[in-house]
Amino acid sequence: MRPMYLVTMLLALLTACGSSLPERYVIEHDLGAFGYRRYQKTLDVEIVVEGNPAVGHTASYMRREGDKQVAVTTAFVTVYQHAASLAAEARERLTTLSSYQFSVRELAGADVWSLDGGKSERWAIWVSGPYLVKIGAPASEELPMELVKAYLALYPSDLDEHGRAKAGKSSAGAAKAAAAEDKDLPLPASLREGAPR
Repeated sequence: MRPMYLVTMLLALLTACGSSLPERYVIEHDLGAFGYRRYQKTLDVEIVVEGNPAVGHTASYMRREGDKQVAVTTAFVTVYQHAASLAAEARERLTTLSSYQFSVRELAGADVWSLDGGKSERWAIWVSGPYLVKIGAPASEELPMELVKAYLALYPSDLDEHGRAKAGKSSAGAAKAAAAEDKDLPLPASLREGAPR
C-alpha cells in the first residue's frame, strides 16, 4: 500500500510542477535582450467584464542599446474569476477603442489580437482560459518576440484566425447583451496617451 501511495504522490507532484504558472502570474526574470525591471499588482483592470471580477498583474522589461537608446516593454496578465465568454467580452471591448486599429494576426505560431496606436504604441493581446495577456511596445519598436513567445508558452492563445475563441476552449461563449449596448466604455488607463509603459 505504501509504494502505491508514493507513486501517486510523485505523479501528483510532477503534474503540478509541469503546469504551474508563476506565483504572481508574470515572468520575473530577464527574457533575451530584455531585462526584468518591476512587478505591480492592480485591482483597476483594463477590460472590465460585468459579473466577472479580475485582478491585474504587470511586469516591465527594459532593453538598452548602446549608451542612450532604451526600449521599455510591458506585459499585463489579467486574471478573471471565470473564463466563460471572456474571449467575446474582451474582443467586444477592444474593437470599441477608436484610437487604435484592431486586427487579428499570427505571432510565434499563435493567433492574437493586435492593437496599433499609430505613433503611440502597439499591443499583442490574447485570451487563455481565464487569463487576458497583453504585451506592449512603443510605436518605434517591434513587438518583443522574446516576451511574446515566453508568455504564449505559459498562456497558449485560445483564439482562432478570426480572433474568436476556438471551439471547446473554456473562454468561448457569447458576450453579454448588456455589454454590447454599453457604448460609453472608458479607455483603459494603460491604453491612454502618456500612460507609463
